[in-house]
Amino acid sequence: MSRDTRVDVVAFSLIGLLFVLHALLFFPMRVDDAFILMRYAENLAAGHGPVFNLGERVEGFTSPAMVVIEAAFLRVGVEPLLAVKLFGIACGLVLLGATVALTRELSGSRAAGWIAGLLVALHTGVAVACVNGLETAPFAAFVALGLAFHVRARSPRDEGLAGLALALAILFRLEGGLPLAFIGASALWRWRREPDRWRRWLALALPTLVLVMPAYALKAVWFGSLTPNTLLAKVPLDATGRFAAGFDYLAQYGTANYGYLALLGLWVLAFKGDVRFRLLALLGTVWLGYIASVGGDWIPHFRFLVPLVPIASAATATTLFLLWKLLGERMREGARTARMGLVLIMAAAVVPAALLQVQGVLMKVQDATRASLLAREPLGAWLTSLVGPGASVAMLDVGAVSYRSGLRVIDTGGLTDARVARILHHSNGRYQSNLFFPDNAGAREIAQVVLADRPSFVVLLLNGELPRLIEGRAQFEGRPMKLNAAYQQDRAILTTPSFSQEYEYLCSIPADTSAAGWSWEYNVFARKGLSLARRPQRDAQGTTRCF
Repeated sequence: MSRDTRVDVVAFSLIGLLFVLHALLFFPMRVDDAFILMRYAENLAAGHGPVFNLGERVEGFTSPAMVVIEAAFLRVGVEPLLAVKLFGIACGLVLLGATVALTRELSGSRAAGWIAGLLVALHTGVAVACVNGLETAPFAAFVALGLAFHVRARSPRDEGLAGLALALAILFRLEGGLPLAFIGASALWRWRREPDRWRRWLALALPTLVLVMPAYALKAVWFGSLTPNTLLAKVPLDATGRFAAGFDYLAQYGTANYGYLALLGLWVLAFKGDVRFRLLALLGTVWLGYIASVGGDWIPHFRFLVPLVPIASAATATTLFLLWKLLGERMREGARTARMGLVLIMAAAVVPAALLQVQGVLMKVQDATRASLLAREPLGAWLTSLVGPGASVAMLDVGAVSYRSGLRVIDTGGLTDARVARILHHSNGRYQSNLFFPDNAGAREIAQVVLADRPSFVVLLLNGELPRLIEGRAQFEGRPMKLNAAYQQDRAILTTPSFSQEYEYLCSIPADTSAAGWSWEYNVFARKGLSLARRPQRDAQGTTRCF
């Protein structure tokens, strides 16, 4: 083993260890959407096909590959949430390695490659994405591999590897088609004078033709649509508030992760004459526009931007490498001092920011995880213990409850319910924290559709226990609290006249234990006359807790 190889092994081991330790800080996190994937996987593994509720073919997920992988874990008896977290960390290491390779090829510097790898290891968004239980990490890893293989492509084989990586990315998320389209155009331009240019382009396109096209054709036949139902639910036709929310999402990322500087550096490098930098600059800019057009995302921590982190890291590291060379060439005296100043400035900028992000994101992740572990997951198991098969529950945060209960779940948020998704898609409304809230008319229409199904249970997220709020016993800072619902749909259901006639309050579970004096609580209502194995009782403080 050569000296350079030994240095590479040691450097990758150290940076990889730093990344793994970073990711393990967030390992316990629970994201409710991850349980939606597991519900589909559970039904697929049981032979029912990829469905959320038996007999209902609604595509309430965005990652066919993730559903298949989790179904495979279930078939061999592996707990899927733990398995996908470990799989995510492994994909994070692949992402790190691909970023190093991409940067070395672009900059011609080994040191720049390791700087880019360090930036990835310190990126809190990447660490969170690897353990959120979703498809973000494998998708980003395969995109990075595709870019790395393409920029170093010297033969049809290299383009074939790039095409294979991007085909796998598309199976994890349809957005993988965006880098494939850019790389396809780039390949036609780069190899336009080569005699084997068509072989190269065919090698790039063949994996998508062989793997992706049949998979998505089968999916379209099964679900009756090429686009997932989640697109209808999350992307309303009214684009005004959507673009504002999307640009706010990008602005928050740019402030938190020096995204503006990375994009500026990328465009500066694009004018150096290297067509590969122009490819990355155009791809990154168009991708940012796409993220703005869909309104961003609420899941921590900027997961939509994780696939762009390798590009940003490569641009930043290459810029630093060029500055390092420039200082050495222009400053014969004092060059060492100037270079040391550059290192100190970067360390002062990156390390404290990374530590602050870890602290802030860790608090958000802990809150979301407590809500899942203390409320949603046990609620699913508890509802099942009250009734026999055939019961149903209507609510918005459907993931953990559906997976832990096995009951039919009516999703008032529309991700897994095509009827609700269509209403949301055509509704006016507003965005808050990158979540779309329908207007009163849309919420009332959703309430009518949901209550027409006569679910056994309805779960509403309110700012306290309903009886206390109505009776004026709920206090915050010494004053009575007004009844408030977290979601517009929940408010519409609660105020529908037929709801109070057909449903009775059963109990509540705190969902947010971090607030002093009050918390969001899941209030559970049961259809009147429903036979229950037992009923919760009020405690000494007059509160009725479900468990």
